[in-house]
Amino acid sequence: MADFDLSSVIECAGLAPSVHNTQPWRFSLSGSAIEVLAEPARRLDYLDPTSRLLHVSCGAAIEFAWLAVRAGRRECDVHVLPERARPDLLARLDIGGEQPPTPLEVQLADAIPRRYTDRGPYDDRPLPPRVLVDVQTRCAELGVWVRLIDDRADRTTVATILAEAEAKEAADSDYANELRRWTSPQPAAVGVPAGAAPHWPADRVSDVPLRDFTGHGEHRRPGGEDTPPRVERDTLLLLGTAVDDRSAWLASGRALGWLLLRATAESASAQPLGPAIDLPDSRAALRRELGLVGHPQFLLRMGFGSGEPRTRRRLDGQLA
Repeated sequence: MADFDLSSVIECAGLAPSVHNTQPWRFSLSGSAIEVLAEPARRLDYLDPTSRLLHVSCGAAIEFAWLAVRAGRRECDVHVLPERARPDLLARLDIGGEQPPTPLEVQLADAIPRRYTDRGPYDDRPLPPRVLVDVQTRCAELGVWVRLIDDRADRTTVATILAEAEAKEAADSDYANELRRWTSPQPAAVGVPAGAAPHWPADRVSDVPLRDFTGHGEHRRPGGEDTPPRVERDTLLLLGTAVDDRSAWLASGRALGWLLLRATAESASAQPLGPAIDLPDSRAALRRELGLVGHPQFLLRMGFGSGEPRTRRRLDGQLA
């Protein structure tokens, strides 16, 4: 292993997306293995009382680490929740001998430093069908299903659930306090800076409400103006699992990480639609109103944006 750069793998893993950019993980080296551990102090008390979103975030870090190892021409076996006696140990990546990566693995690993969340408007280009096929294939390998929300009635249902969920959150002072803790007017190593939630132009509006990081749950609506804004209808994808346990949450995070890198490799962008999957009531509404078989784990919009990276990463404390 002397010629294999474990530090670069950990650096790549630390670039994974996480809820409110909390980065709720630590990494530890154990011989020829990398351990991914939860950092409970970075869990969101209001939005994530069960640590589901923490696990989804750490699952994305696991997938980023796996791809970085594979791009380094090494075998890599991922063991999820390997030790019952160590509940904070979420995964162990055993690194083996030389094994050439696939061209797609190299392409996705190369996309890791370019990936970012774009919360601004996207243009009208649809995602290429091959991207959706690739996403469905990889998600199925991880035990995660994918549903494309393209029916108008389903999109209206999702928009209603999003609006009602965020209104409920905004009415609770605990939500506002937590959001303030993880947002900042200045760039920081953790949390979401104000510049990461851009103001949309007056002539465009999304057909689904996007999280208002002021905590007020306020959004412009289509119509009711002298010149109604053009309504943007992006690609909406919902990820879910057959069961709803820690292993499923980690698998959802791995699937999400792979999906986001596949989009980045295509020069596409994505944004989580968090209120719909933050709390149990909104997740239950999605399951009921969309007739889902299984448990919704993550909802996001995708398209071709024109933003730029806004969030930073912490450099200290990631390696235990």
